[in-house]
Amino acid sequence: MTRTKTRTDRQSLWLTPEEKERWRKKAATAGLNMNEYIRSCVERRAIAPVPPEVNRVTAVELGRIGINLNQLVRAMNTAIASGQEISDVDVKEALSQVKEVDKAVKKIQLELLRP
Repeated sequence: MTRTKTRTDRQSLWLTPEEKERWRKKAATAGLNMNEYIRSCVERRAIAPVPPEVNRVTAVELGRIGINLNQLVRAMNTAIASGQEISDVDVKEALSQVKEVDKAVKKIQLELLRP
């Protein structure tokens, strides 16, 4: 003898008439009633975990660092354009390092926000 679950808790869900009809048709096609269909969809779907708050905060801070790097590069370019003495070697080296740091910051930001 198979025991069936007795469901005693109710959860309401608001749908447009179009959504309800579309879901009803999908349920019928699957041979399920609407409740079974919705439960089946919800329980089979993998839900990505929310990243920890520290990841979001770190990503924001890394974004600020990236903004500061851009401002430094802009200031350097402005100094060069105004004729200030800066050697090409220094500029190329600084720009190379800034680009590497910027790439690393962007990569870390994406990793932190990925579930």
